[in-house]
Amino acid sequence: MSRRVETVVDHLESAIVQGVYAPGTRLPGERALGAALGVSRATVRDALAALVSRGLLQRRHGDGTYVNDQAERQMAEVWVDMAERHPALQGDLIEFREMLESRAAELAATRHDAADRERLLAALAAVDAAYSGEDRGAQIRSDVAFHRAIAEATHNPLFAYLMNSLLRLLHEHVQLSLAGVAPHSDTARQLRMQHRALAEAILARDAERARRQAGGHIDFVGVRLNAMRRPPARR
Repeated sequence: MSRRVETVVDHLESAIVQGVYAPGTRLPGERALGAALGVSRATVRDALAALVSRGLLQRRHGDGTYVNDQAERQMAEVWVDMAERHPALQGDLIEFREMLESRAAELAATRHDAADRERLLAALAAVDAAYSGEDRGAQIRSDVAFHRAIAEATHNPLFAYLMNSLLRLLHEHVQLSLAGVAPHSDTARQLRMQHRALAEAILARDAERARRQAGGHIDFVGVRLNAMRRPPARR
């Protein structure tokens, strides 16, 4: 880290600790911060990235950079520590996500009510629209909302909490699937089909099919979008 970046990091960290930027506050844009501090946008960008990795800030794709609250900072600190101690953690998280989402889909299929159905259909429409365009931020936001809608349909608050936390960690810290998916690509088409097939299985109350669709989708995300090898079969 260059001396200029360190200076900006120290300045912003002090401002956050002193309450100049309160939890939940959206920071000024990179251009405005650079002008105020007399540094380039690239310097500001590197400083913000360092503070995101420390858990002080959170990037919300397409919406800016926000100050985390204390709970989110502590979660990020735990995540950074785990990532440093376990270099292969990204693959482990995909494996855990497959287990979590398969069971969530299974439960959502048997427990969803009319309100859940409405939320899931709205989330599916948003996913379909996002993957019809090239806005990476919209793709990520709609994807997270879709999977959270499934978790909430389990009517088990732990699923919703774990799902939201896991997806945020994956996108913010591991930076899964960062490249925008081209709207007419085979990947975009398959993602749209997978989300629709998963939603249809849940709404049909077919728990076994929902479980299979969720597992297949997460396998696709890990192998196709993140170039991971499938884990060896366990005996």
